[in-house]
Amino acid sequence: MEREDDAQLIRKILSGDDEAFNILVQKYQKSVHALVHRKIGDFHYAEEITQDTFLQAYEKLSTLKDPSQLAGWLYVIANRLCIAWMRKQKPAMQPLDNTSLKAVDNLTYERYISEQRESEAIERRYEFVEELLGKLPESEREVMTLYYLGEMSTKEIGDFLSVPVNTIVSRLHRARKRLQEKGEFLQMPSNNQQQNLATQIKNHHKSGEFDKALEISARALASNPTNLEAYSSRWRLISEMFPEEEARKRICPEIEALLRTHPETLEALETAYWGYRYLPGLAKNVPSNLFDKILQYPRTEIYLAALFGLVERSEELGQKWHYCQRVINEFTVSDVPVLSWYLLAYEEMLRLAEADRSLASDDYLDELTDGLLKAHLAYCEDTQQWFGWAYTTAVEWLLKFNIRLDKALEILERAEIRLGEEEEQKWLIEHNEGSVEKESKEISRLRAEIYLRQEQWREAHDGLLANAPDYLESLWARFNESTINYFWVLGQSAEGMKEWETARRYYADAHFAPTPHCEKVRHDHDPTHFAPTPRVESRTGLERVYYQMKRGETTDTFEAFLKDTEAEYRIREGADCERIRQRLITNRLNQKATDFRLETLAGGVYTLSAMSGKVVLLDVGHSSTIMTPEIKIVYERFSKINDVVVWSINDGETPHQVQQFLDEHQPSWPVLLDPHGEVRKAYQIRVIPRFILIDKGGNWQYSCAGLDSINGQPLIWLIEALLSD
Repeated sequence: MEREDDAQLIRKILSGDDEAFNILVQKYQKSVHALVHRKIGDFHYAEEITQDTFLQAYEKLSTLKDPSQLAGWLYVIANRLCIAWMRKQKPAMQPLDNTSLKAVDNLTYERYISEQRESEAIERRYEFVEELLGKLPESEREVMTLYYLGEMSTKEIGDFLSVPVNTIVSRLHRARKRLQEKGEFLQMPSNNQQQNLATQIKNHHKSGEFDKALEISARALASNPTNLEAYSSRWRLISEMFPEEEARKRICPEIEALLRTHPETLEALETAYWGYRYLPGLAKNVPSNLFDKILQYPRTEIYLAALFGLVERSEELGQKWHYCQRVINEFTVSDVPVLSWYLLAYEEMLRLAEADRSLASDDYLDELTDGLLKAHLAYCEDTQQWFGWAYTTAVEWLLKFNIRLDKALEILERAEIRLGEEEEQKWLIEHNEGSVEKESKEISRLRAEIYLRQEQWREAHDGLLANAPDYLESLWARFNESTINYFWVLGQSAEGMKEWETARRYYADAHFAPTPHCEKVRHDHDPTHFAPTPRVESRTGLERVYYQMKRGETTDTFEAFLKDTEAEYRIREGADCERIRQRLITNRLNQKATDFRLETLAGGVYTLSAMSGKVVLLDVGHSSTIMTPEIKIVYERFSKINDVVVWSINDGETPHQVQQFLDEHQPSWPVLLDPHGEVRKAYQIRVIPRFILIDKGGNWQYSCAGLDSINGQPLIWLIEALLSD
């Protein structure tokens, strides 16, 4: 639909409709400006270059042969203008007192010739790539344009097209392979052949051709000039291919040799730093003298990385605080090289203060929260993400410290105003981050908790009930810590109103609930905004309720009261679980399952089509995520039933990593190798671990998140439903 809109706009513009051009500008202006700003680092000059981009686009629109490539075409124009702008910013050569005018003229002329040759090489590259693009399908041509001519990263392309990064990588891989088969792409001229070596290593690495990638990476050791990016790719590869001790023996001497033989440039120091971090232990591997050298380059990205490395390796909270404080003192939102790390500095300081309140006064915590909000809003602007995330996170921190509650209410008002904007609502829908109603409820629940802290019991209670989360959506939704806390604060508000029986019920819901296996995993867009204490606090709440309800009675002990309360809770829990089960088993996908052929490390071959007549459970993930306690429970439950097959699928790891996993866990069911991520792509898996269930007829029926598991449920429910078909 978007491509059709572009084609219609172009036709109208070419026919003289200026309003259509204004619509086109509004559609792409923000994205083009973000690209330019990232490249040149100056917000105001980026605005000028963005205007020039659209001016050139207007003047040359009739030359655009394929309207579906409008986005990539705009990015190419913007990129060329950025190159021209940056070339002009190079400082002019100044004649020294003892330098002749003739020598200055010669140097100036040489520089002119060099720049001309560089410019001509770039132009030839553009022309060559544009010629090749015409030989590709439209979807592949689009990503190739953005990647090679727009010089966007795969993540930037994915964000721009609203397509998963893995899909972008797949399209690039297919396009390269298609052109290679025609004997054309390998001869593509490049103004940076060293990039090709690093790219070859990465491509073979991603394709699972680890030995080939290692063989190619050996060339980096003899490259002249030194190929730093290929070195880095080689070290990452080695860290994954070999056991820790052998990887360390290979990587560390190569890093030391690089630092001895290569000029001590910022780029070399950065390459060495990340090389050490590929090894287990991360920043703890980095020598202190390398930190000292990097910190001589302030206001750079690697300088920031080094400061956070020092935070990571420090044992004392005070030391961690000191390095985070340096980040905040030395950078501002407008000049920090990497906004996400600046944001992280504020978050880390707040976490440290939560662990040790003596580190900061309430006033300084208020300042830190202000800084966090400003940095977070800038980050959301830069990455085009949901702004409500920044506002609610700031409020959550104020609630944790129980400070500036009136200010927290003001921030929530700003969040609601932002949520009412069309652009914010559009982003939520397009990026599947929730709905306007869901986010509005989250804001209202936070407001209700503020009322609770202010002892406005009725307002808090009514607000919480009116904006209840959908905790019957799944087992994770019902039993995660955020839901547990929801019941806990409901109990507090009921207790404040002296409604003891109501308080008893909600405290019981918080205290007796089972815990999901992976509850400690924290999602960036679903942060747990409450301290992890409601289970402990709910017991003390139940004690207070007991003494109020049983005042004057001596025959019933608290333990007996607790036992009766739990029995009542288990009835409610069973009813909730049954509603969740019914919702899950009726919500089938009913899609034809994609067949695949994968091998085990021992060479065994497995195909999905051979499992016709059986229920197949696929456990897709990495060594750290597959074979969870839940999958063991499921396997043991159905191991004696011939109609159920369990396979773990290792997504993209090296044979060494898989062997380590097998040696440690020794699973009773097959672990299949999927070096190219075929299953992940076929079953549209964006986040692992993931469970896929296929029925006896070869139809894909269920897809479950790895987090949503308690004692083998809901997998046992779903398998039983498929067996009963």
